[in-house]
Amino acid sequence: MSSPAMDRAYLRSIALGYRLSQALFVLAELGVADVLTRGPAPAQAIAEKTGADPAALRRLLRVAQAMGLVAAQADGLLTLTDRGRLLCRDAEDSMWPRVRSVGESWHWGPWRRLLDTVVAGRSAFEMEHGISSFDYFDRTPGAGDTMMNRVTDEARQRGYAIADAFDFSSVRTVVDVGGGRGGILAAILRRHPHLRGVLFDLPYAVADADTVFSESGVADRSEVVGGDFRVDLPTGGDVYLLSAVVHSWSDDESVRLLSRCFTETDRVLVADEVIDPDSVQMDALLKDLQLMVFSGGRLRSLEEYHELFARAGAKTVRHAPLSRNEVLVEGAR
Repeated sequence: MSSPAMDRAYLRSIALGYRLSQALFVLAELGVADVLTRGPAPAQAIAEKTGADPAALRRLLRVAQAMGLVAAQADGLLTLTDRGRLLCRDAEDSMWPRVRSVGESWHWGPWRRLLDTVVAGRSAFEMEHGISSFDYFDRTPGAGDTMMNRVTDEARQRGYAIADAFDFSSVRTVVDVGGGRGGILAAILRRHPHLRGVLFDLPYAVADADTVFSESGVADRSEVVGGDFRVDLPTGGDVYLLSAVVHSWSDDESVRLLSRCFTETDRVLVADEVIDPDSVQMDALLKDLQLMVFSGGRLRSLEEYHELFARAGAKTVRHAPLSRNEVLVEGAR
């Protein structure tokens, strides 16, 4: 049971949470965890290796210790904890790409305009930068690299889940629309050796996709095509996949995209998070706000996905869970 004092403390921690977020970003940006993977080190040595001011870094490292990222030995040397290792660039399940993307100015700026979005009903990113997030990344070299690396890391597991949830036995070619650097498609091709895949996304997004396919051993069965699915799509696919794509668009834009896919095939797969309108899932609710801020999109209920397919002249054949909040919806016409 809460009390006024507990409620005040809770609201205060939420209001000031940006301080921890920024501290985490700076630790990742400086590469503190990567330095400590080489062994225990004093704060002075970490500062020298990261190019930071020694006195300022010591104060930041105290916060890192309070967050359980580093620990101090009896001799004063700092060591990396298991939690801290997640900030290493090459760690398994590394959080470095996500932490970095959250702290970059292109991401940080639009969030200060959440009020404008709620009042005007428009994307804060577009109000902040003057163009859509997709066009911004495509026109600004390097700006979306950290985000795309993060998406690629997360995509592989989603790809395996999709590969297991749908029967690809009668499929020859799958077209991954808006598939980024190909992590999802690579996983599907690895699971199903008979498949050929076509990756289609904006030029910045598919940069280095060839490397992803090569490292996954599927380069000989994959094709990378740069383009804009708001305008055109590759032809010749048996199944068109939209994974974590539809949630970034309004209902009308999503219907146009689905309709465009159905002009090329009679089977479309949508893999996306769903939101339960009758329950409070804070992670999903905050993701919904993220979409509102960055693209004007939103999370939808399963029923709302059925309605999108119906508006596109199709019907949902089946749906299957992929993870706690994600489903794979198969549509046909």
